[in-house]
Amino acid sequence: MEIKIEDEKYIYLYSRVKQDLIKKGYSNEIEWVSKLPNIKNIDKITFFREYVWVVINSGMKNQVAERIFQNFWIDNTHFNFESVRHPHKNKSIKQVYNRLDFYFNQFLQSKNKLKFLESLPHIAKITKYHLARNLGLEVAKPDRHLVRIAEYFNYNDVQKFCKKISILVHEKIGVVDLIFWRFANLTENYLEVINNWMNRG
Repeated sequence: MEIKIEDEKYIYLYSRVKQDLIKKGYSNEIEWVSKLPNIKNIDKITFFREYVWVVINSGMKNQVAERIFQNFWIDNTHFNFESVRHPHKNKSIKQVYNRLDFYFNQFLQSKNKLKFLESLPHIAKITKYHLARNLGLEVAKPDRHLVRIAEYFNYNDVQKFCKKISILVHEKIGVVDLIFWRFANLTENYLEVINNWMNRG
């Protein structure tokens, strides 16, 4: 059962978290997610780039993954496969690259895109949402941070929690996802901070 908290408090919390991130220099990241293309406009290179990004990020601290990705993605036609030292990640990325036309066409034709994305090498039940969000689907990634924040508000479904906030603040579900995830990523005691802000808001 969802907790009955006034909508104004949700809006206040979201606004405060977003402003906190902007002050810390993450406005470009927020803008990038807000401008992610519609899934109908995804091209093959974008598909591959977002796939590689999610694979590199899986099970790794985001700040470390960013450095590895920067070393991997030289430009849209040149890639440093040796920079990905994790054997299975490296093998998976090469597999998708070598059959990129096939995988991309399958993605375009699939009726259940979430199910298809989970079938890709090194993409699992949670990371499929990360990839889906970056490819333009209106979903949130239910990682441990988002799960804990949703549970704080008595939501057992991250998708429902992010959709609730999305409707209230008139922003994409993916943006709501990013705002709360990045805040949690940067803030060690984020639930305590959120609790304080909610009680003072």
